[in-house]
Amino acid sequence: MNYLKDIIDFDKNMVCYYDELPLWSSPFGILLLNNIHFKKNSIIVDIGCGTGFPLLELAQRFGDSCKLFGIDTWEKAIDSANNKKKQYRIKNVELIKGNGENMPFKNTCVDTITSNLGINNFDNPDKVIEECYRVLKPYGKLVFTTNLYGQFEEFYSVFEEVLRDLNLYNEIQKLTTHIAQRYTLESIKLLVGKHNFSVNKVVKDNYIMKFVDGSTFLNHYFIKIAFLPDWKELIMEENWNEVFSSLENRLNEIASENGELVFNVPIAYIECEKK
Repeated sequence: MNYLKDIIDFDKNMVCYYDELPLWSSPFGILLLNNIHFKKNSIIVDIGCGTGFPLLELAQRFGDSCKLFGIDTWEKAIDSANNKKKQYRIKNVELIKGNGENMPFKNTCVDTITSNLGINNFDNPDKVIEECYRVLKPYGKLVFTTNLYGQFEEFYSVFEEVLRDLNLYNEIQKLTTHIAQRYTLESIKLLVGKHNFSVNKVVKDNYIMKFVDGSTFLNHYFIKIAFLPDWKELIMEENWNEVFSSLENRLNEIASENGELVFNVPIAYIECEKK
C-alpha cells in the first residue's frame, strides 16, 4: 500500500518526461500493449527500447515479480530512459547500451522478447532473430510490431510521378527498391521461420497520418528525421531542389483538390514462439 503515500510532484523534472513519447511510436506500442500476454515472474527483454516506450509501460504492467531489460545502441536515449525510470520510481528495469545481435544473457533464460518498430531498423535482422532464439527459453515468445509494405503508398505514387515527369528513370528504380525493402507479413513469417520460430498470432491495423498540405508534411520534424534522409539518398544532390520542389508542389495541389493529405501506414503485431 506504499502507493497511497507516494505523492508525485509535478516539478521541472516530471515536466520533462510527462509527455515524452514519439507520436510515431504510440500506435505501434498501443497495439503491442493490447495484445501481449502478461504473466508474473517473467524475464522480458525489449530490443531497441529507445527512450523507454513501451518498455517502461510494460514494466509497470508486468509488475515487480518480473524483471525487464531494455537494449539500445543510442546512448542518449538510454540516459533519457534511465532518467524517466528514476522519475517514475520503476525498480524492475535495467537499461543496457548494446544491440540485439549480441545480447549479454545466458542461453535459454528469457521468457519474452519485445521490439516496437525495431525489425525495420535492424542492420542484420537474421542475426538478431538468431540471437533471440539463443536467449529465449523453450516456447519463449518473440513479440514485435512493425509498419508494413504499403506505408505512405499515396506519397510514393506521387514521388514516382514526379521522377517520371523529370525523366529520372534511374531514380525511379532506386525508389522501387527502397519501397520493396519494407516487410510484408509473408516475408516476416519467412524470416522468423528459418530461425525456428512459429508465428502464433498476427493482428493487423492501419495508422493514418493527415496533413493540411505537402509543405507541412515535408517540414514535419519526424518526417525530416526518419524519412527525408533516405529519400534524399535516392536523388543526386544536384537534382534535390528540382525534385523536392516539384514533389511539394504536386502534394500541395492534391491537398487543395481534396482538402487535405491522407497517408496510410499499415501496421501489425506479430507474436512468435520458439520451437
